[in-house]
Amino acid sequence: MSAKLAVLFLLMTIGFAMPVLLGFRSVNDIQLPNIHTDYQPEQPISYSHRLHAGVLNIDCQYCHTGADESRHASIPNLQTCMNCHEQVAGQTQEAKNNIQNLYVAWGNGVGEGVKWKRVHNNPDFVYFNHMTHVRIANYVDDKGNHSKGIDCAVCHGDMKTVGVARQHQNLTMGWCINCHRDQNTRHAKIGLEARAPVNACDACHR
Repeated sequence: MSAKLAVLFLLMTIGFAMPVLLGFRSVNDIQLPNIHTDYQPEQPISYSHRLHAGVLNIDCQYCHTGADESRHASIPNLQTCMNCHEQVAGQTQEAKNNIQNLYVAWGNGVGEGVKWKRVHNNPDFVYFNHMTHVRIANYVDDKGNHSKGIDCAVCHGDMKTVGVARQHQNLTMGWCINCHRDQNTRHAKIGLEARAPVNACDACHR
């Protein structure tokens, strides 16, 4: 057996053995970081986006203040919650219980806060800037309508219909690049400069 064939055989053996060694039961168990579409962890407090963003029509950026001015959308601090809930006690028993838990976590501004479970979590080697997408980028929808900034729902889904937050898109590299390619094509059709990076690795990996 030639050396090249021996090396190939060794690599194939390791490749087939790794899932077993790592405890994977099926191909579906093998997932790269962030391929967690519909991931919806149970949160310490059942915050309902459907109620706040949908029924009450609170703008996303009232709570996620960093979305249009920094890399991170940010999780709102409890003072933001208490701007309303110092007066609003809730109508149902479940709501009252949740708001009471909020009061305990707030502790008049010196409490431990709520230990929310992160839903969207890009790998450390990925650079993503919310401001660029939410405020600066040109977005063209599938009907050719142009807007400045991308609506949150494109990536996060229609949170006005969702209760506890969940991951709407898989957020893989391929998904992002395909979106950039699609936008560049749409930009060209309406006479805009196609600027979404597709081949520039350092745009997302810095």
